[in-house]
Amino acid sequence: MKAVRFFGLLALLLSLAACGNLRVKAYQTYQAGADVKSIALTGFYMAPLTLPEVPAADSKTFNEKVFKLSNALNDRLANNSTSYYNTLATGLELQLGVNTLAGESLAKQARFDRLKSKEDLEGLKVAGQPKFPQMYIGEGGINLFELENGDLKGYIEGNPRMRSALRSAAKSLNTEIIAFALAQPVLDRVTTYGTKANFRLLVNVYLYDEKGELAGHAFGETVPLTLGGDSLDEYDAVFDKYAALQAEILTALTLVEEEEVDEE
Repeated sequence: MKAVRFFGLLALLLSLAACGNLRVKAYQTYQAGADVKSIALTGFYMAPLTLPEVPAADSKTFNEKVFKLSNALNDRLANNSTSYYNTLATGLELQLGVNTLAGESLAKQARFDRLKSKEDLEGLKVAGQPKFPQMYIGEGGINLFELENGDLKGYIEGNPRMRSALRSAAKSLNTEIIAFALAQPVLDRVTTYGTKANFRLLVNVYLYDEKGELAGHAFGETVPLTLGGDSLDEYDAVFDKYAALQAEILTALTLVEEEEVDEE
């Protein structure tokens, strides 16, 4: 008779219940092999605020409130990209049990400066959004990719150069795994007259091996918070949920299914 046991499932369910996150999903789980000596966390990307577009009139009214906070919100996005980067570095090391290169330890790798000199920051700029004009990458990391219009997801899904960039980076950083993450703050579901909208944070964590092939990918999003749009504290209430969301994402990422056989 066969019994199926999921290690870490209880912890995941308890954290889901405690934090009330809407959705956490591992598209591909990851288990570090014996040959993996380190993971290089190369970046934590923070996308610009996604603004509501429909209904058009209501969204326009709501977005006017958001625009008044744009300077402060951009500061939040930039600062959070760095704080989330550091939090993820700690989480990866604890959850995966593998030495994680990030910040100073990443910069100490022999060819880091060479990679940094080729870093493309122009690709992080976003056209057509004057109030939220760019994607941010946390301090201590490095942008390995030649993005267009800050579109990291599009690059991952369709750029044939990605594998080459990852292979080169893994060799230069003397690591077996490249990790990076993308956070997307999203406003939607505007109410009548633009009175309120929902705000949530979507996070993807990616791991790629030294061949440039996907080794792990997990996603999570916070429960939407209904806000009026004109108070920075309301946005912070969602941004502050990142650490709890990360714990769930990494638990899902490393969830192991083990099959036991009971002999009769």
